[in-house]
Amino acid sequence: MAEKKGPLARDLLGWVLDRRQILIKLGAFAITAPALTSCGEDDGTDDPGSSSAGGTGGGGGGLGTTTSSSSGTTSTSSTSSGIGGAGVGGAEGDDSLDLDPSIFEDAVRCALTTTDIEGPFFIDDSEIPNDISLFRSDLRDGHPGCEFQFYFRLLDAQNNCEPIPDAEIYIWHCDADGYYSGFDGQDPSTPYSGPGERTVENDERFCRGVQLTDRNGVAGFRTIWPGWYAGRPVHVHLVARINGATTRLITTQFYFEADFSRQIYENEPAYTARSTNIPASSLNPPGFGDPAMPTMSYTPGLVIGKLNVVVNGNG
Repeated sequence: MAEKKGPLARDLLGWVLDRRQILIKLGAFAITAPALTSCGEDDGTDDPGSSSAGGTGGGGGGLGTTTSSSSGTTSTSSTSSGIGGAGVGGAEGDDSLDLDPSIFEDAVRCALTTTDIEGPFFIDDSEIPNDISLFRSDLRDGHPGCEFQFYFRLLDAQNNCEPIPDAEIYIWHCDADGYYSGFDGQDPSTPYSGPGERTVENDERFCRGVQLTDRNGVAGFRTIWPGWYAGRPVHVHLVARINGATTRLITTQFYFEADFSRQIYENEPAYTARSTNIPASSLNPPGFGDPAMPTMSYTPGLVIGKLNVVVNGNG
């Protein structure tokens, strides 16, 4: 997924569709939900047509110019929201997730999702010969941490917020200790100042992966809750684009309420050693613009997040 370095030297659409058939045969997709026809009524406070389109290229020097509200709300509920079925809470190695569009009923807003910068930790496996495939839903790679199931629904603001099927959703984030895969020279106790390109010899790819949206525009991932590192609030990166296109639909980052993150850090074993004296700048979401904030729930051992990602679907 590298728009910034030019079109891929192959028929990406055919390649992705072939790969998808392979993944379906391997059981990586569990998509049996009924078709979804609309994202529901707008709350009347936002006009998607007046906001900027989703991010393109490698991001920019700052936030996009979108003025609409974020596409989700945040809840610090201590109970699970009941997402999915057999796929939820499965043991490590179970790569199935139930992608039911009804889980988004409490996150229905047809307002453009705020764009954000790509940041320094992007890796495009399609540009790396013999690299592992990032087309997968389980991103844990054996790393310890609280299980985090993250569900997205990609919607087209130019088409009455209809779902966008067969689009690539790529997410990446740090592990429980604040490290990103594929990059050397990191120290989570200080802001990152290393190179923006991956370390060639580092072949780790934990906490990053790609899924295709189903016919309801939905894609899901099983990963671990990201740790904190100095200089940035807790966040997850996302890039989306249509198969075969080189222009991104959106480049953004998602943030979380400080109290929600702190609750996980103080109660989950993989994070407690680093849970004291966390800088406020590593917990508080950005205080400017309109950062994207998913709807969240937490029970011991399991975090669930969901978000409508609303874009101008002209990629």
